[in-house]
Amino acid sequence: MIGDGMVFQSGVEVPVWGRAAPGTWVSVKLENESRSTRVGPDGKWRVMLQGRDPGGPCELKVSAAGEKARFRDVRFGDVWICSGQSNMEMEMRRLRDDFPEEWEGPPNPLVRQFRVPQEWDFSGPRDELSGGEWSVASAETLDGFSAAAWFFAKEMTKGRETAIGLVNAAWGGTPVEAWMSRDALSAFPEKLAVGDRYGNPSLRAEISGRSGKAIADWHEKLSIVDRGLCERWQNQPASFTQWGRTRLPGDFSSAGLDGFCGVVWLRREFEVPAGFSERDARLWLGTITDADTVFVNGTKVGETGYRYPPRKYEVPAGLLREGKNRIVMRVACFRGDGGVTEDKPFRLFSGDECVELGGVWEYRVGARAAKPCPDEFFFQRQPGGLFNAMIAPMLDFPCRGIIWYQGESNESNAGEYGELFASHIKDWQSKWKRADSELPFVFAQLPVWRGPGENDESSSWAALREAQREALSIPSTGMAVCLDLGEWNDLHPANKKAVGQRLAAAARRTAFGEKNTSPGPLLREATVDEGRLLLRFDNCGKGLFACEQPHVTVVADGNRHRLPADIEGPDLLAVDISGLSNPTKVLYAWADNPLDRQLSNAKGLPMVPFRANLG
Repeated sequence: MIGDGMVFQSGVEVPVWGRAAPGTWVSVKLENESRSTRVGPDGKWRVMLQGRDPGGPCELKVSAAGEKARFRDVRFGDVWICSGQSNMEMEMRRLRDDFPEEWEGPPNPLVRQFRVPQEWDFSGPRDELSGGEWSVASAETLDGFSAAAWFFAKEMTKGRETAIGLVNAAWGGTPVEAWMSRDALSAFPEKLAVGDRYGNPSLRAEISGRSGKAIADWHEKLSIVDRGLCERWQNQPASFTQWGRTRLPGDFSSAGLDGFCGVVWLRREFEVPAGFSERDARLWLGTITDADTVFVNGTKVGETGYRYPPRKYEVPAGLLREGKNRIVMRVACFRGDGGVTEDKPFRLFSGDECVELGGVWEYRVGARAAKPCPDEFFFQRQPGGLFNAMIAPMLDFPCRGIIWYQGESNESNAGEYGELFASHIKDWQSKWKRADSELPFVFAQLPVWRGPGENDESSSWAALREAQREALSIPSTGMAVCLDLGEWNDLHPANKKAVGQRLAAAARRTAFGEKNTSPGPLLREATVDEGRLLLRFDNCGKGLFACEQPHVTVVADGNRHRLPADIEGPDLLAVDISGLSNPTKVLYAWADNPLDRQLSNAKGLPMVPFRANLG
């Protein structure tokens, strides 16, 4: 982490460390401060530099036994650890079409990112990272920045000319227990035992070999028996013989391929006007389950190996021709839920001209698999491994706080997530202990996901959101409510700008005590009074706001009742429940993608989902 462009946390002593020949003297100089130390018998050395106010740039010089190193453009500012899973890892390159203006401005020397290498270790906490480097934000480097962290940093620099160092330690698909230390996992012996099990290198090698071979064998066999590859269906002339019809976008069950595993080929003809073929074009196909290879007029224009990335392929000038053209997709379905995601851009376009591709397509099965593709084994998802390799080496590096976006991968154990998450937060706070205050830990609450549904206590995502809300009882925590920032058909919603801004608002409130920010209305109490349910809220700002008639769900006599609610004050919601007997519970926005989420404060920040017992 010591390198050109680095950011040291201001206001506290900061370490500089390294390796050299045992017994030699090392000298460290930063501006007018010099420190020396003798290298220990293990070849390691460390000095502490005095705390400084935000500022820079300056140079850090290190020398030992005639060798010299110089690190330029060093800043003092605020360092934020940015961790979690794919929605924190998601890079700006994915959002070029959504926020093109981010690449148009000059370099931003106040914002820097350090990318922690993605590694795991089950032998114990490491002392050092294996690599990584600092990048100063510019049009040339922005592609690799965490999108949520970038927008967070931009917001944090508004009105504060302070450098922001983003330490990007995130990995897609990882549950919270992978990021937990042995101390934090001690209350969960079953998970601790799993992590300990993978400390055996022979077992890891055996698992990796078996898993990798099974997956490779599945794909190889499928390729061998795929008639479409053998007969080059991407080049076949248009004919409806032996090809069925289906509609895209949509899942393949509409073509009678329920539970289908294997390869399905899809094709359709389309026409482009004169001049279209003379320009570069872009082909957007939403997302596809699971892997695809796409051909235009017999030429491959792109391929993607798994379901989540958006399919955005370039079609070079000259490949299209005036009049009829053909697109062919080879789609491999791994586990029986193949399809093309609905409600996503599905078109070919160049400049202002666009060809919509939704509608009737021809399809034909190239190969059927006898069983689903075996699941890949991911060591990065096992308890403790990521903490040891990616977090432990940084614990002596002071930071201002942590921003966190994670939870999706704990859906299967949403009931225990609250305990895991709380233990995780407290442990990181204790291990990055600040002398002046508790370490701020700010997190994003999960947005909507899947198709809209009514309030239902069986919702796993609602349970995860509740666990996240309950973590606000831990000192120095803050939450960005993101309920309205999701996409029902995308686990990785694009609006990371608003996510970053809300994380920044929570960080300003938590780290700096700013009072002009709030997470959105938060239920304070629920009472029943003469046939009326009265709900009072905190964090309402200038008052509650509803985009349309709000509703809540009241459970009475074991049945759910969807009832209208009325705003009767800046912090008061009233519900007529005179027609119900024995009301026991009230729910709001309690589903993976709740239909009823009409309420916010005047600033547009959504009400925090809640469930509360009555009586």
